Amino acid sequence: MGLFQKWWSLEQPESNRALGLETPVQYKERWISIRVFYCLGFLIYFTFYAVITGLWPYLKILDPEADKKYLTYILALPSIVQLIFSPLLGWWSNRISSVRIPVLVSLMSFIVGHVIYAIMEDIPVYRKEILLISRGMAGMVTAASAINRAYISSATTVAERTGTVSRVNFCNTLGLLAGSAFQPILSLMGKEGFHFLGFIRLNMFSTIGWIGAIIGSTVFALMMPCVFKENHIAVKEAMMKNEEAMKDGSKLPVEPLRYQPIVLSIVAFTFVVFVQIAVQCLLSPIALDQFGWTNEESLFYLGILMTVGALISCVLFLLLDPLCKRFGESNVLVYGAMFALFLSQLMLIPFGSEPITSVTEVGNLTELHNSTTVASGCPLTQEWCQRIPPISKVQFTISYTLLCVSFSIGTTLSQAVFSKLLGPRPQGTWMALLTCAGSAARILGPGSVTLYVLFGTYWTFGAGSVLAGLVFIWMWVYRNTLQPAKPVVPPEMAEELKVLNSKNIVQ
Repeated sequence: MGLFQKWWSLEQPESNRALGLETPVQYKERWISIRVFYCLGFLIYFTFYAVITGLWPYLKILDPEADKKYLTYILALPSIVQLIFSPLLGWWSNRISSVRIPVLVSLMSFIVGHVIYAIMEDIPVYRKEILLISRGMAGMVTAASAINRAYISSATTVAERTGTVSRVNFCNTLGLLAGSAFQPILSLMGKEGFHFLGFIRLNMFSTIGWIGAIIGSTVFALMMPCVFKENHIAVKEAMMKNEEAMKDGSKLPVEPLRYQPIVLSIVAFTFVVFVQIAVQCLLSPIALDQFGWTNEESLFYLGILMTVGALISCVLFLLLDPLCKRFGESNVLVYGAMFALFLSQLMLIPFGSEPITSVTEVGNLTELHNSTTVASGCPLTQEWCQRIPPISKVQFTISYTLLCVSFSIGTTLSQAVFSKLLGPRPQGTWMALLTCAGSAARILGPGSVTLYVLFGTYWTFGAGSVLAGLVFIWMWVYRNTLQPAKPVVPPEMAEELKVLNSKNIVQ
């Protein structure tokens, strides 16, 4: 409980006060602004997962002729929007020396997109096309995650950054949990629902659209200057170190960007996201093919597994800052994330001599052809099932647990290390690059299903193990380079730093 109080307290700690970088009032304003971005992260994940669980049945109600191929377009569009607009918003925030206006623009698009989603059943024509547009507009707010990361980097000291990034991801995971649970609760309203004030339709699908619009409007209000006050303490910290070096008569080191560790941190982030998305897409095929579960059993048991995995992530986010102080960020990243990722892929390689139970062995073949019920087991079209042993449930559970550990640690620390490697320079465009890499991973991740269907588990998880092993070795060899840039301001960088917010640089 004391940990939560420490995290959410707005009282300036003695260690911060001793730095002399800000007054207690400025400290409070700075952390209020950071918590607004906590709310933004929660909003993105809550609404995304609340919508996605009911998207397919909602699409079928809007257009009974819509197929799963069109659903794929709807699901992919937010990631494509993020990929396109992240660098634009990042460049814009650097250009105008403010994160407020780009975030407000993305929030406005998000709100309008959810209002359209809520009123879709009242639109007479082109429903599925308008639904696609609404999801694209709502997906604009995901592009603001680049600005979120950039602002967290500039609004925290080096000592505060890892813990702050952990809390951002903690809020994201809470949004995921709340969103996943919310649509089943709304299902109690039924498809018909009722009308509020005589003209606002509220049912199990439209309600989440209105809720998303309300939450988006709340965050929009929190971004107003009376609440959200931009503060770039990273610049102040760098200039303080600069002054100390000048007083000591030291020669200021001019440290250019170290591209090798920067690329390494981007690769770590991208690969962890890619594997996580790939495995998430493979959960249902594995459950149906390898274990012979029915669709109902698959939904039930995988729901439990994913919920437990999210809870594990929450616990890790709480413990990550103390772990890094004890063992060092680079060690926790290399062993806790990348080695765990390698083990998680290795655990999915099946062993044994018995082949997977195919659909022809579940029941009588004649009954199977005459039945409308889809039998469980590996389908006949996947010929590799007849020669490859199944993945055991124990393997599957251990692998997914290790993946949750790897994803939680890897995404948090790769972002924190990436930010510290960049130093106190403007990071909007750089964070947009990291966000684009994550978007590309989310777009490519579902391709693992095709590899699994065509070639089976040996190739799918064997390739994953080899790649994860190579990334782990690469990071292990260069782990000592994953250290923060020296917090000094070379003369040629002074003008670049001023664009962040000159009025906040001077105490």
